[in-house]
Amino acid sequence: MTKIVFCTIALLLSKMLVVGAVQAETVEHPNVLLILTDDQGWGDLASHGNSKISTPTLDALANQSARLDRFYVSPVCAPTRAALLTGRYPERTGVAGVTGRREVMRDEETTLAEMFQAAGYATGCFGKWHNGAQMPLHPNGQGFDEFFGFCGGHFNLYDDALLERNGTPVQTEGYITDVLTDAAIEFVNVHHDHPFFCYVPFNAPHGPFQVPQELFDQYNDGTIDEKTAAVYAMVQNIDTNVSRLLKCLADHSLNEETIVVFLTDNGPNGKRFNGGMRGAKGSVHEGGCRVPCFIRWPGKIEPQTISQIAAHVDLLPTLAQWCDIPVTREKPLDGRSLAKLIRDGSDAELDDRSILTYRPNQLQLQKFGKAAVRTNTHRLTIEKSKAALFDMTSDPGQTTDVASSHPGLTKQLRSQIQEYVQEITPSITAVRPVPIEPMRSIFVPAVDAKLEGGVGFADEISWAHSWIDRWTSPQDRIHWPIHVKEAGRYEIVIHYVCDSDSAAVALATGNQEVTTTLPRFAMKSVVRPDLDSKATPRRMLTFQQHSIGVVDLAAGSSTLTLHRNDQDGVMIELNGLTITRQPTE
Repeated sequence: MTKIVFCTIALLLSKMLVVGAVQAETVEHPNVLLILTDDQGWGDLASHGNSKISTPTLDALANQSARLDRFYVSPVCAPTRAALLTGRYPERTGVAGVTGRREVMRDEETTLAEMFQAAGYATGCFGKWHNGAQMPLHPNGQGFDEFFGFCGGHFNLYDDALLERNGTPVQTEGYITDVLTDAAIEFVNVHHDHPFFCYVPFNAPHGPFQVPQELFDQYNDGTIDEKTAAVYAMVQNIDTNVSRLLKCLADHSLNEETIVVFLTDNGPNGKRFNGGMRGAKGSVHEGGCRVPCFIRWPGKIEPQTISQIAAHVDLLPTLAQWCDIPVTREKPLDGRSLAKLIRDGSDAELDDRSILTYRPNQLQLQKFGKAAVRTNTHRLTIEKSKAALFDMTSDPGQTTDVASSHPGLTKQLRSQIQEYVQEITPSITAVRPVPIEPMRSIFVPAVDAKLEGGVGFADEISWAHSWIDRWTSPQDRIHWPIHVKEAGRYEIVIHYVCDSDSAAVALATGNQEVTTTLPRFAMKSVVRPDLDSKATPRRMLTFQQHSIGVVDLAAGSSTLTLHRNDQDGVMIELNGLTITRQPTE
């Protein structure tokens, strides 16, 4: 009898130890589902007092989460993404804007995905990247085993979009947010029995304003403008897809084993309800940088509202601590772990912190742009060299500048941002060459080029999906700085439109030059669809491809230069180049 009791107790203890070990492992290595939306403001949620919008899933998620009520990101897309992924202010990573290679995050930065990957997690990114398109800047080169989406700053067509999976084009069917969610769900289904890090950066509700008509019609009732109606419809569609993601976790019994984080990347992309805050996307005021952030981890995180300030840079150290992933790196973090803050509801060590925001001068990066410093009580802004201070406790709408009443605090905060800008200016002014690697064909977009002569960008727009036009003269030059990882022979293919059969172009690099005559390819641009009838029309154009030739590229830095080799005078429109390593014989 004693033996039986002893054996039973031993067996029970053994089972308890096994269960305890499993629970410890679950706590040690929880999954992470990180959802980021694009241009959704703080006010684009029903739970934040917006009576015009329906967001039942996100409202429920907020109620189940630690709600970081004073959570700050950068004023625009790419910088927020770089800060989120690295735990460092974006300018330290090289990111200073959203186009012209100012959006590129240096490949030597250590990302969340690389940390999770090194810890044995499956890693996937499904959506908009916007931190570099060529390897090793591509998501597959920054720690993501799986990437499905697009690398630019926005997309032209949200229905049946031509996306990519790990560098290979994929023609999709359906609305883009639905399609991206399908891919993320597939990833979770495959890896549900193994720790995973699933990053879902939706590109909605960023323009163009395209959404299923029936959703748009629900909001386009005349009480709000068409743009806002489209945004709210896009957010409602996001809400539905977040519901699908959360249901996938529940179907695999992963709720308690998964940390879910929801946030947005900047303030609203237009004038609409935003809780009375000053500013919107692009602004260094509260409305441009304060966004929702909900963190759910059932059984580990108590639902509550937290009023201490926090920021995008804090998520990396926080997730690393919760997932027991060491943060060892040569480059110091700007972020602080929020684990104690979220556990206790407050953290005295974070009482005196400042969160820095910098928006570089996009035309002259070496010159001071505009900036802000946010403390738990005040916001300092610097615009056009003028500093203003606002008491955010008594004046959350920033109506009264109190800098003259607090000269000491104003000087202190201004000094913080000035020292930071001086420190990071060499980082953001450094040349950002296009990396040329042998493993994949590299597309070098026209918008990454430096232009010389009469050539310009179509419609004077130099961001994603634009192209070069007015290329008519032999004196025009189009330059791309490149950095070649491995010397070899590379084929150069041009993407163009030209209504002539005698237009000749040459590509020069070093002491080499290859020339070709372009086959005639005439094509008219079309205006992309947009539910906002007052939106400035944006054109789209389909391009032909033609090989210019093969050149020998030495390892290291050099420049590719295109020029015309004819007197034809007919305009060439240029979308970019594809560069492909040729097999060795």
